[in-house]
Amino acid sequence: MGNEVLAVIPARGGSVRVPGKNIKLLNGKPLIAYAIAAAKKSKTVNRIIVSTDDNEIKNTALEYGAEVPFKRPADISEDVPTEDVVLHAIKWLQTNDAYSPKIVVCLEPPVPFRKAENIDRCVYAILAD
Repeated sequence: MGNEVLAVIPARGGSVRVPGKNIKLLNGKPLIAYAIAAAKKSKTVNRIIVSTDDNEIKNTALEYGAEVPFKRPADISEDVPTEDVVLHAIKWLQTNDAYSPKIVVCLEPPVPFRKAENIDRCVYAILAD
């Protein structure tokens, strides 16, 4: 495709309403595994990054095939806008990996039934503009 499409999966350790929700099991798999699987099945996503402050989430994400190249800083590990987390990931990758994606998709773990085809349709719609 020639376009760099980055999937950022924000998964902090501290959840107020459901502690540990990102690695809670759903049908035998951690919740975050569904976001990683959808990104891996996507025809458009080239890279999958999990942004987390939690070692257990990091290990789970690595086990399911995502990258976790940095530990999310404490100042954006609280209840902050998701955009702050995604921007941090992009800036980190630009600075430390010389990587600048053309498109970024944000895949939040509490949406386990998203389909790779839906990710691709969104990316193709953006590229069509």
